[in-house]
Parts: sequence; C-alpha cells; structure tokens
Amino acid sequence: MPAIYAPSVSIAGTPRKPGPARLAFLLLFPGFFFYQTLIGMGVVGAVLGGYFSVVSIGLFPPLAHVYYLAIKASGYRVASTDLHFGFFLFYFFVIVAINAAFGANATIVKTHLLSILYFINIYLIFKHCDFSERRTIATTLTSLLLMSATIFFFSQEGSFQPGQFGDPTSPESVATYQELARSYVLTFVTVICFTRVLAVRLVLYAIAAAALFLNGARSELVAALFLYPMIELYRAKHWLPFLYLVLLVSGLASIDPQLLANRFPESRVWELFDLSQSSSATARHELTEHALRTIAENPVLGAYASYPPGGYSHNILSAWVDLGIFGFVYMLFMLVRTAAGLCRRGWLVRPRSGQFLLAWSLICISLLLLVTAKTFDDMFFGAAMGAYANYRSSERSTRRQRESRR
Repeated sequence: MPAIYAPSVSIAGTPRKPGPARLAFLLLFPGFFFYQTLIGMGVVGAVLGGYFSVVSIGLFPPLAHVYYLAIKASGYRVASTDLHFGFFLFYFFVIVAINAAFGANATIVKTHLLSILYFINIYLIFKHCDFSERRTIATTLTSLLLMSATIFFFSQEGSFQPGQFGDPTSPESVATYQELARSYVLTFVTVICFTRVLAVRLVLYAIAAAALFLNGARSELVAALFLYPMIELYRAKHWLPFLYLVLLVSGLASIDPQLLANRFPESRVWELFDLSQSSSATARHELTEHALRTIAENPVLGAYASYPPGGYSHNILSAWVDLGIFGFVYMLFMLVRTAAGLCRRGWLVRPRSGQFLLAWSLICISLLLLVTAKTFDDMFFGAAMGAYANYRSSERSTRRQRESRR
C-alpha cells in the first residue's frame, strides 16, 4: 500500500531542527485563525490585539537564529534567492524610511514596516520548515481539519463571519474574511502538496472548496480551485486522475447556481457571476484607474502613499505607485525568475517532489492574486519565495547525494 504522504527530504544547509519554523507556521496561520474565531465569538478578549503583528515580532528572533545556523552550516554561503529577496526588502525599507522622513501618512508607513517584518518571517518559515516531515504533516493536517470544522459548524446562511455570530468585546480587532482565508489557504497548500493518495486529495479538495465558499473570500477560493488541476497534472501517472477531476468538475458545473444562492443567500461568492453588480469589483476598478493616473504622472519614482489608508490599487500596480518603476520591475523579475526556474527544473523530474509542488503552487497563487486582487506586499509572495528557496536547497542536496553514490 503506498504511503499517503510524500517522505521527508533533507534540506541542504539547514540543521535538522524543524521545530522553530513549524511552530512559527502554526502560530501565525492556524493560530491566527483560531484566535480570531475566539475573539469574534466573544469567548476571549483581544489580549494580543489583532495577534499577527504581536506574534510576528516575538517570532523574529528565533527565526533569525534558525537562518543564522543554516548559513553557518553552509559555510556562510548565501543562496541567490536570499540575496534577491533580501535586496527587495532592503529597497522597500529605504523607500518607506525616506518617505516617512518627509511626512508620509503614518498609518501607511506603519503598515509597510509591518509588511517587511511579515515578509521576513514568512520567507524564513517556508525556507526552513520541512512540510514533508511526519510530525509537521500531522499538525498541519489536524489544523486544516479543525479549521474546516469550525467554518462548517459556525456558518450562518452560507457565511462564516466570527464577528457576526458572536458578541466580541473588541470588534475592532476581529480579522476580515480575507485574513482568515489567507490562513486557511496557506495551511491547505502545505497539506495537499505532500498528499500522495488521490482519494485523500479529492476529499481534501472538496473540504477546502466548501470551507472557502462559506468563508466568502472570492479571490482565495478561485486561487485554490485554480490549483486543483495543476496538482493532479503534476501527480498523475496516467489518465485516470483526469477522469476523476473531469467528473468532479462536471458534477459541480451541473449544480444550478440559483439553487445554491437560495440556500446560501449571504455568500459573497455569487458576485463572481455578475461583477457589474459587485460594489467591491467597482471600487477596485476605480482604485486601479487612480493608480494608472498616478503612474502616468509619476512614471519613474511613483508616488508613495498618494492615497488614503486602504485606498491602494488591488493588484501589482501598487508596487509601481509605492516603489517606483524599479521596485515594480524588480518584483516582476523575481516572480518570473521563480516561475521559469520551477518550469525548467521540476515538471519533468522523477520522482515527484512535494517541495517543488509547494513552491509551484504558491508562485501560481501569488501571480494570480497580484494580477487580480492583492497588493505587492501580499504574504503569498513571501511564502512563494521561501518555498522556492527550500526547493532549490533540497534539489542541491539530492544532487549531491546521487553524486556521492557514484
């Protein structure tokens, strides 16, 4: 009987101590989800505020120490992905610092400084956490199932909104549905990419699709559905999985949307079928037009914080507005470099690699969201870069092991 999950592969240059990175992942993503659910229900107060920033500050020292140990073990050799991502973050910080000195909006400055911290932590987590390790699989799978059960149990009229069905003492600290969906999708991806048995994957696909539908985050739902055929294409040994996938998609397509709309009237997902009636889509279109006008007026340097808090363009054009043409082009370079490197190195390689699939899934999600819905400081970008660094490290380790056997 084949193993359900892919076996662990040692990561070159990383001490075999997955504990800190695994704990950091669990605290930042499943931990954030459960904390926010509890304060939304009014079970606990917001003792840690919004949670993510406080926990991120606390996690930075141990994650930095893990990175230092990895660099020391590799003879102080810094990977190219570390250099590229590190340079981008340094440039990002310089832009924020200069504009802060000249009186840029303090709320936007604070948001971007926290984004830099989040990028660093998430990159280090996905670079150093071995998601194929058995204990990590057990904890991430358990977290995913508990998160799904929470969504199913507490949803009302097709919507999971903790602040609406509970009586929170600190409603201003309750996370948005997008933030909860982010935690869910990142946990789902780390599980599904290391699941080898088709039947288990199909069950997890159905659970994730239903949970994200009830959550109401349309972008994250579309991103997850976008992954399903790519994962099966990579994992397939013959045509049978595609038959299963075609049957699943056909079954979903045969369901009358109006029937579901009547059953779940509060779901925001229905706006995907008619974006002209979506206030969110209209607002995003107007913000994109504003960003294009800003870029036309300031094509080289951009215009940092030239919008009110929350008034940013919901796509990668936000990088051009805040970081100028250099920041925009450099970010595109990193995304294209990563995607091209994965296409060139991993798709036709046997045996199949969970590390490759995780990096590929995250870069695809990041590209999709940056084009359609998210700003340049979206966390999926940092996760994708870290997972790519992880994959390249495991690839080099595997190559050296093969050479040593000859």
